[in-house]
Amino acid sequence: WLFMVGIGLLSNLASQSITVGTRHPLESVTIAIVIGLFLGNLLPFPRFLQPGIMNYEMALKAGIVLLGIGLSFFAVLEIGAKASSVVVLCLVIAPLIIFFIGRKAGLSEKMTLLIGVGTTICGTTAIAVTAPVIEAEGDDVSYAVGTISLVGIAAMFTLPIVARLFGLNESVFGLWAGTAVHATPQVVAAGYMYGTVAGQVATVAKLTRNIFMAPAVFLIRLWHTRKTHHAASKKTRYWKAVPTFLFGFLALAVIRTLGDGTALIPASEWQWIVRNVNELGKFLVLIAMAGIGLNTRIKAMHRIGFKPFLVGVAGSVLLATISLGLIHLLGIS
Repeated sequence: WLFMVGIGLLSNLASQSITVGTRHPLESVTIAIVIGLFLGNLLPFPRFLQPGIMNYEMALKAGIVLLGIGLSFFAVLEIGAKASSVVVLCLVIAPLIIFFIGRKAGLSEKMTLLIGVGTTICGTTAIAVTAPVIEAEGDDVSYAVGTISLVGIAAMFTLPIVARLFGLNESVFGLWAGTAVHATPQVVAAGYMYGTVAGQVATVAKLTRNIFMAPAVFLIRLWHTRKTHHAASKKTRYWKAVPTFLFGFLALAVIRTLGDGTALIPASEWQWIVRNVNELGKFLVLIAMAGIGLNTRIKAMHRIGFKPFLVGVAGSVLLATISLGLIHLLGIS
């Protein structure tokens, strides 16, 4: 565990040292997996370290619960009805098409789901939250995180260029970036590269997307449980199959919303609590990602092939196209 904590601290430091303007678009979870991959494949670890390195799921589940504090349902009210419609429609249409493309390309259901949620909801955070819910293998998680990170960084630089060619104003670009770029740091960086207003709109749009992570993961878990038990010819009460940590995640999101909407705690103190609980959650997920990297074998990733990356690229282009099309269709300017 101390070894994984060390990788987490190193990843945070590396992430903060990589800047685009004043932003840090490369997520520390990506760096943690990469460091873990190299160390896990290059170094022979003593046997006494193995139990701690393999027991990363506890940190992941605890981190997921704490990340719920970062979601406030009031973000939907800030963005407006039309813009919210773009976000919701993208979250409904794009994952279904990505799942269809992934399955047609021969990817496993779990890999396709990881790429789908990473593309459409919240980048690597969505992958980290979804992985234990569908019992994904570490190899799939590592590959999906790498794919979504690379494609997200490419989108961060590409979308502003395309937007200038089309002559999009800052508000429209902010909504487009907020619905089409993957991870929150990448969205913020892309938005502020285009302008201050674009950065503000992109941030709110992305926060609105993030809100839907909780219901999306619940639905994915119920679908996965139903499919698994149906294949095994078993009967089950699906709500009992929902992991306890997901209820904790949702409970903290509700607490955050209530805290934002009431004055029970002074605003400055409440923001301090939210910020620190959220950071602790992120760090626990970071430790878990280091563990996944340490337990992943590059040979196994090589066997997965290049198709998941191509599906990730296709899904990202598709999401960007759907988003921009909806913005123009709804007359948002």
